[in-house]
Amino acid sequence: MKKTSKIIALTVAALVVIIVAAAVIIPIAFRDKIKDKVQEQISSMVNAEVKFTDYKLSLIKAFPNVAFSVYDLSVTGVDRFENDTLVYVKSCDLVFNLLSLFSDSGYEIKSINVNSPLVNALILADGAVNWDIMKAGEEVVAEPGDVSGLKILLKEIIIHEGQINYSDLESDMSATVRGFESRISGDMTASRTNLLTDITVQSLTFVMENVKYLSGATASLQGNIDTQTDSLIFRFKNNILNINDLGLEFSGLAAMPEDDITCDLSFSTREATFKSLLSLIPAVFMEGYEDLKTDGSFSLKGTVKGIYSSADSTMPDVSFRLLVSDGTVSYPDLPEKITGISIDAAVDMDGTDIDKTIVRVDKFHFVLAGNPFDMSMNLRTPVSDPDISARASGKIDLGKLKNALPLDSISLGGLIDVSLDLAGRMSMIEDKKYDQFRADGSLHLTGMSVVMTDLPEVRIDDASLTFSPAYSELIQLKMKVGEKSDFSISGRLENYIPYLFSDGILKGNLALSSAVVDMNEIMDKIPTDTLSVKDTTALAVINIPRNIDFTFKAEIGRLFFDKLEATDVNGNFIVHDGVLTVRETGMKALGGTIVMNADYDTRDTLKPFVKADMQISSVGIKEAFSAFNTVQKLAPAAKGLGGNLSAGIKYESLLGKDMMPLLGSISGGGNISSEMVQILESKTFDQMKGLLKLNTGYTNIIRDVKAAFTISNGRVFVKPFDTRLGNIKMNVAGDQGLDQTINYIVKTEIPRSDLGESVNALLGTLSAQASKLGVSYVPSEIIKVSLKIGGTFTKPVITPLLTGSESSGAPAAAASVAAVAETIKT
Repeated sequence: MKKTSKIIALTVAALVVIIVAAAVIIPIAFRDKIKDKVQEQISSMVNAEVKFTDYKLSLIKAFPNVAFSVYDLSVTGVDRFENDTLVYVKSCDLVFNLLSLFSDSGYEIKSINVNSPLVNALILADGAVNWDIMKAGEEVVAEPGDVSGLKILLKEIIIHEGQINYSDLESDMSATVRGFESRISGDMTASRTNLLTDITVQSLTFVMENVKYLSGATASLQGNIDTQTDSLIFRFKNNILNINDLGLEFSGLAAMPEDDITCDLSFSTREATFKSLLSLIPAVFMEGYEDLKTDGSFSLKGTVKGIYSSADSTMPDVSFRLLVSDGTVSYPDLPEKITGISIDAAVDMDGTDIDKTIVRVDKFHFVLAGNPFDMSMNLRTPVSDPDISARASGKIDLGKLKNALPLDSISLGGLIDVSLDLAGRMSMIEDKKYDQFRADGSLHLTGMSVVMTDLPEVRIDDASLTFSPAYSELIQLKMKVGEKSDFSISGRLENYIPYLFSDGILKGNLALSSAVVDMNEIMDKIPTDTLSVKDTTALAVINIPRNIDFTFKAEIGRLFFDKLEATDVNGNFIVHDGVLTVRETGMKALGGTIVMNADYDTRDTLKPFVKADMQISSVGIKEAFSAFNTVQKLAPAAKGLGGNLSAGIKYESLLGKDMMPLLGSISGGGNISSEMVQILESKTFDQMKGLLKLNTGYTNIIRDVKAAFTISNGRVFVKPFDTRLGNIKMNVAGDQGLDQTINYIVKTEIPRSDLGESVNALLGTLSAQASKLGVSYVPSEIIKVSLKIGGTFTKPVITPLLTGSESSGAPAAAASVAAVAETIKT
């Protein structure tokens, strides 16, 4: 017995020694080999840059298997997606069959454990995707005896603390998944296996066309999938999908043996209550949802059957029905409740012929504070000739609604009274057979107020909208925004039914009048991450819809916009086929008047275009510089000028993303005039006075400015014009760049009496010395000097050029030129 115990002890000790030795030797012996095989396999499969900073091999971590771990693994795109990270993984464990390391048939991977992955999936506007990185036409297969091969014999894939960012620029939608946990187990190398899935998501957000359908929702999926890996047939059994409190059971089949996908799936709610439906509404879910009291039943059932084919855009048939009966919503801390909630809605979409799709809402009913509200709708043949019938009637007291739902970020008040009845085919409207289409009703708002966080308060005292088949008329809308801005709007909308239910063009006309519009007060309420500064530099290109044909007339008594204060603002605006046209729009501002005609064209969304014609009369130069960032950027010299200016300007240019003109694309011209311009601050003028030796107190008033200019290739070309600086006649011509460079020639005729004392003394000395030499030299009373002005507005460079003076002979003229030039230089 003692001998047997001793043998067992020695055997166990030997096994321990072997295991410890293996735990030390195997990682050292195979560490680099496995790393090379992994890198080789990945490089042969993907067209992307794959890196990882560190790697380890451990026998203990996955005993009796061996674990190969990589750290800071990144997959970065190439070509169009160069430097864009598709995937980043903090760490990834590949678990190998230990015996396969000594085999000639390749290394066997049994499981994958991924920790903290980040996936950035992107679809560009042209449909290109950043995850299409697999090399085409190449398949890596481990042949027997090929030790460089890797065998994928997966039994389990685990993902921990994952995040997925999805952005589809083509369809204008995005999704963010945070806290992604996943465990998929099963024999993934067998021709048929059961895959057990357990997936949870802590936060799911989905946005499409700027509408947030899900915000921070929780989600989970547990199920059993009977998988035929060789033919890619998946049979779903006992699968449960949960989104917030809503649980859906789904089962059926999905097969994709080739490019097409065949579906035969059905889904239905499980243990559903009306509260579980409301959990999908982000505002309700976030604002005290746990305290929400509900009654009533809710069910959702549907099927997805047919073939999805990208080749001919075929979709499977989709149908579902939503039922809510006797629903009630109440909160313990609020006095009102919403009762009698009933919904019966269904959609039957024909995947092969969308025109056979039927959408119906047979019933939508609720009662709030004793006021019932009912709506129904039915839509057929939505593609060829939409056949619509819809009814809505009832009153909604917004104040009572606030007392029924905990809307902490919004305050409501007022009454909405609606009565609407629509029935007919779209072709009746298009053929102007209005007598065959029924469209009657009205919408009346009284005492309405909306106060939202970070937005100015909106109050509508009274508004009435009436409906007919041909048009909807806004009889009167009186509205106040903030404390100061008031608006009174009236007009009509034509063709509104085709616009709402097909691709029709919305037509109409509106008239707006206002005593005061204070844009400063309105924008002060908007968060800084929405609007950073109050000028065109804060704007982005706004695309004008091509399906809107609109005329708009505005009359505003006083307008405040940043530092601009304007009165008697009136304008005519026309929106047509993607172009905004401004005609005979004017205002009194900056001490004068401004009248403008302009076209803003966004039909080519990549090259928005503006064409403008402005007439400016007696506008203060200094005030215009202070009021507009655009003037500060395009004409920085205006900062140091005073006086009034009149101008006529025509120009056209492409616009950048910030709505500012692209400097190199500006072309046009015009003229400017001013009786008097006062130079208050100018480095160019200071240098000019110094070079001409003018007295320090010499006038800074330029009079009688009349100049014409053209704009081309990013430069302003000023035609020669005459003006006066005190007693000095000046002729100015040249050009300046919109990049702030300047290139001017200023020809001056300077009375000798205006020159400095040192210059006049030198001219007298020259005359006396010339007489001793027998040369008659009489200094002219007018000295002609040309100045070449270059450099930039902030760093001008002035070079004097003496053009000669009136004298009694050529020698004297030459002497005068040399002497005065030398004097000026000194």
